[in-house]
Amino acid sequence: MKRALVKRQWRQLLALGCGLALLGGMQTRLSAQESKSPTQAELEKVADQSNVEITTIGRKSGKPHTKPIWFVYDQGHLYLQSGGEGKTDWYLNLKKNPQITLKIDTVTVTGKVKFIDDPKETERIHELFRTKYLTARLAGAVGSSIGHGRAVEVELP
Repeated sequence: MKRALVKRQWRQLLALGCGLALLGGMQTRLSAQESKSPTQAELEKVADQSNVEITTIGRKSGKPHTKPIWFVYDQGHLYLQSGGEGKTDWYLNLKKNPQITLKIDTVTVTGKVKFIDDPKETERIHELFRTKYLTARLAGAVGSSIGHGRAVEVELP
């Protein structure tokens, strides 16, 4: 009787150990999937979305700030542009801390930004925005600064 009880307890412990090992493996796979960088194909699927939700770290507060803005995705590169010639909070936050998180539909990207200073490249990016966004085209036609902000490239992992 005593021997049967010990055997049953060992089997239960063994089953519990196997279950925990499987669960640990599943958690490792889930963590790897959650932190996985989106593929170019995944980004291309959401490239036609209007807004990206960006999160920057406040230059004064040190707290995360989230804001929806326009974006363009072109040939494997993701671009943002600030309004007000770089005087927007999110742009100034990135000047202090270039780390950024973006959420486009179901795709999340974490990366670092590169500020575009080359005038020809900046104009090319502005044209991408004018092509994608009718509002930018119309505003530019009447002399607005919409579609003429400081350009930023998100360096994708």
